[in-house]
Amino acid sequence: MKLSAKASFNGVKKVLFVCTGNTCRSVMAEGIFNKITGGNHAESAGMAANPLYNIFGSLAAIMDEEEIPYANHVSTPVSAELLKEADIVLAMEAEHLDYLKKNFPTYTSKVFLLTEFADEEGDIRDPIGQPETEYRKTFARIEELVKKVVRKLELT
Repeated sequence: MKLSAKASFNGVKKVLFVCTGNTCRSVMAEGIFNKITGGNHAESAGMAANPLYNIFGSLAAIMDEEEIPYANHVSTPVSAELLKEADIVLAMEAEHLDYLKKNFPTYTSKVFLLTEFADEEGDIRDPIGQPETEYRKTFARIEELVKKVVRKLELT
């Protein structure tokens, strides 16, 4: 879905990033967004998140290098409450977008694919199980997209 060039996103205060397990991509996006905006304007959650899941070592190393705090992160399942609190919800893959729209139809109007919201296309694939180089590529891609989102929302 292409966003209207006339769409207004003024007044956005909270962004929710969603992926599968809330241990990698959405955590990256949340951290990058909050670092860029200088606040806690973003949260993250996962479709199959479990509080017992931890951030993987490769991601932890990257987050440390980028000075993005993650020590208090707990893998959080996506919920109606989180969607209600968010002004915009950005999903990493079309599968996540479909899940959110199907399971939380009340919030369909504020759910988007991260790439589309940043005026691009495609999914952000999960690097879990891949070499650290893939985590770094994913981080760089998400950082690029999040910067576009922040500009679009005029938060910097």
